[in-house]
Amino acid sequence: MKKHICLKVLLTALTLALIAGCSKNQEALILWTDNVEFASYVELFNSSQKEVKVAAVYKSDLINNLSDKKNSTSPDLIAGSWLLCGIQKKIFSPVNKVFSEDLKEEDFYPELLESGRSRKIQYLLPVSFNLGAFVFDSENLEYVNESNTITTDQIKEYSKNFNVKNKNGIYEKMAFAPQWNPDFLYEVLRTNDVKFKIENSELKFNIPLYENTCKSLIDWTDTINTSYNEEKDFAFKYLYTPFNKQVMQQKSLFAYTTSSRLLSLSEDQLDEIDFRWFIQNGKSPVQEDMVMIGIYRKSKNKNAALKFIQWFMNQTSQEQMLKCRIEMNLDTNTFGIAGGFSSLISVNEQVLPVYYKYLLAKTPASSIPKSPTSYPSEWNAIKKEIIIPCMLSEISGKHDSYALANSFKEWVNSKKED
Repeated sequence: MKKHICLKVLLTALTLALIAGCSKNQEALILWTDNVEFASYVELFNSSQKEVKVAAVYKSDLINNLSDKKNSTSPDLIAGSWLLCGIQKKIFSPVNKVFSEDLKEEDFYPELLESGRSRKIQYLLPVSFNLGAFVFDSENLEYVNESNTITTDQIKEYSKNFNVKNKNGIYEKMAFAPQWNPDFLYEVLRTNDVKFKIENSELKFNIPLYENTCKSLIDWTDTINTSYNEEKDFAFKYLYTPFNKQVMQQKSLFAYTTSSRLLSLSEDQLDEIDFRWFIQNGKSPVQEDMVMIGIYRKSKNKNAALKFIQWFMNQTSQEQMLKCRIEMNLDTNTFGIAGGFSSLISVNEQVLPVYYKYLLAKTPASSIPKSPTSYPSEWNAIKKEIIIPCMLSEISGKHDSYALANSFKEWVNSKKED
């Protein structure tokens, strides 16, 4: 946390210095971002040519900050998370001109590129993304198939072979339980295509689909792990360490995480474990904080902004970004490009495995990533404070789906009071 605060301060200082130092022949662009990795990317771009200079400004809430009258300067470029909702708000300028012989639409993951489009007009380009993954001890490979992916049905099947009770009927080994990782509960909702919408301060969703998803999780618990309380007791007894350490105890088989957390581990830690990408029906939902980039519609330097995007969306440039981190020893505890897999297929297949040997033959296929639903920036708080607690309550048998809608109303009212 302290490191990120220092980087944010550094971004502001560099911005002021850059703007003051630009010559009359140089175009100075302002890039707003909530991703501190862009500080080094901007510096690399500025050193690669002399015509355009970009200054990065850190903003924690990019879309909502645009309406803040306290801002002394508006951006030309916006790069970060939770930007999809900005398309409907007509915040971005078209970037279709970015495509050329050097950068084709086919270079991107198709669903991710499509998510930044409206009525055949490209407003946002995907920068990076992350997927859900299940990790396990390398010594337990006998329980898991050799595919790069894993489904809920496979997890349940592997669990039957792994779970062990002692003579007193107490679990000594339990492969995995949905409640152990709240984020996984939410991922199951997404794989079942449960989508939410906020209308007139109410949370709208397909109630039968939501309830069926919760019932399937209850059935998982009852069929594979006997009961919710036995899962909870096992977790209390054994699962008090980080996800990668949990599976090393040989008490549980799987732990759920994301590619950003997994591939931010040290080489020594990764040597001890293996992993599979979580999919359902051949798709893996991309984490909702997917990083994207676009040009602000009020920018007066759109052509110059396009030059930065064209430079950024290039395999050679992104390889330089990775090299720069290593050569400058920029240990920011982040994985890949802007904290995730690159949106460029070739970078993931040809470049990332050079720097992350654990991705050799394990790069997700281009057909796997499924684009996230467009949600506002406060959605992460809604998910963690409302949706996941309500799911946990429902699968434990305490509440039903009506509690979710009511909890959201209470949350909205509490925000109004604040």
